[in-house]
Amino acid sequence: MSESKGTAVIDWFSFTFSAWPNMPESVPEMVRQWLFDFLGVPILGESGNGLYGFEHSVSFSAYNFGETTNICQLAWGGANQRGRVYVSLNGSGCALVKDWHIVHALVKSLPDIRLTRVDVAVDALNGELDIRTAREWYDQGDFNAGGRRPTASMVDDLGTNKGSTLYIGKRENGKFARIYEKGKQLGDSSSPWNRFEVELHNRDREIPLDICVRPSEYFAGCYPCCQGLVDVGAERIRTIRAEMEISLARLRTYCRIAYGKLINVISVRSADDPATILESLTVPGVPRRLEKSALAVVQSEASAASLSPGVHHHAISS
Repeated sequence: MSESKGTAVIDWFSFTFSAWPNMPESVPEMVRQWLFDFLGVPILGESGNGLYGFEHSVSFSAYNFGETTNICQLAWGGANQRGRVYVSLNGSGCALVKDWHIVHALVKSLPDIRLTRVDVAVDALNGELDIRTAREWYDQGDFNAGGRRPTASMVDDLGTNKGSTLYIGKRENGKFARIYEKGKQLGDSSSPWNRFEVELHNRDREIPLDICVRPSEYFAGCYPCCQGLVDVGAERIRTIRAEMEISLARLRTYCRIAYGKLINVISVRSADDPATILESLTVPGVPRRLEKSALAVVQSEASAASLSPGVHHHAISS
């Protein structure tokens, strides 16, 4: 286990709040501005036909290599919703958040705020955690809550190295964990990268707002076995870079198998230089598999480039 303490990260963040008089007319523009403040990237909104029983909805996206990546869902209106507004920031959106203290301050100011779903995750990029160990913890009772052992199930890749997953608990009970071989599922059969995610819902429980600025402490309290795992948590951008590298290598392999011979023929028969050939085969956009990681990495690199030499960013201690 690493001696340097890492952190858990927020990988999903959903909440509802009570609308104030005349606010529904301006909800989409208001939330779009929030997202810009949270993420610092251009935001687009597309109206939908309602969501989860709400009458109105908008899907928000961020620009990503000339295309857009969905980052957030907004919903409001409807007689049965009692004036509440629903906002859900998905994994791609959470990966872009510049400072969760900004999110915390804004959400805390809203009337009758309720967190409805928050996912917290720890990444073991170098194999500090694996499914075999997690199964041993389960057998030893290290996932027990109040003396009761939660249900568990296993999806085994049966030696194909495509990645196995251990599930603990049930969503309908409000706490649901996944321990899975993240690197293998992304396509690197030899990757030691494993992820431990806990999905929290507000069924029979209140999710504290402080979880968004103190995710490691709340992760550690989810199960007895979680207490030491924050030591293997990776910094967010390091994790995202690893995801992008694995996915990109996998896609390059597919491209070589599917189109390598064609590209070879084009290069032999064409009088154009390699750069011109590459340009003729390039299409603006980004593969769906790279949407989340590519957008977050580009945003991080742009932020780093804007800093003057010798200036350092320090994370705010939780």
